[in-house]
Amino acid sequence: MKIIAIASPAGGVGKTTLAHAISVAAAEFGKKTLLIDLDPAGALTFRLGFENPRLTITDYLTGTSLSGEQLNLTAERFAFIAADSRLTTNLSEDALSIFLNSLSEPFDLVVLDVAPSLTQSLKMALLVADHIFTPVDVSLHSLRALLQLRAITDAQVTAIATGEVSGKEFAPVLDVSLVRSSEIDGFSKGTVSVLTADKDGEVAESYRSATYSILELLGLE
Repeated sequence: MKIIAIASPAGGVGKTTLAHAISVAAAEFGKKTLLIDLDPAGALTFRLGFENPRLTITDYLTGTSLSGEQLNLTAERFAFIAADSRLTTNLSEDALSIFLNSLSEPFDLVVLDVAPSLTQSLKMALLVADHIFTPVDVSLHSLRALLQLRAITDAQVTAIATGEVSGKEFAPVLDVSLVRSSEIDGFSKGTVSVLTADKDGEVAESYRSATYSILELLGLE
């Protein structure tokens, strides 16, 4: 099992859209995938239609056992665990590691969608992630967030560019860039990912290609 965190201390850079798309694409490539919302705001949980679930990641981090039938299975073929506002409470930093090690179902890939700030859930994610990916563009906003992230972890942090970026500050950068499009804003308001909403479109293909590169980096191709 490989664990990746989609993280950025900056908001509005496409982090949640990326985490969702990677999960869908990985499932399309035949990888058994679990997506976990670690954002107390629960934007991804709301987007996927799982708001106010009976059990959330907070319950599992505080000792509730997870059985296979409790997993939310999506129409896009990945498993999902919802978030809630209790993620802001004081949790043990190793709680996520303990939970992931206790999973009874074997997953090829676990994707963590982390809150867009330097929060407790980010600290937990950085402790367990085999690799961290952060979306960037040409703005100083996203570059600053990338540098902040690299300053607080010794783990590998790879940037995923939307459009073309240049400069040694961004390196390493994934060898596939995401296509910049105004359509993304519309897709992000729906309950399905860009890969499902515009299956054969250029934007969807860029997310698939980026996911394949990620799987290669993880040794899961």
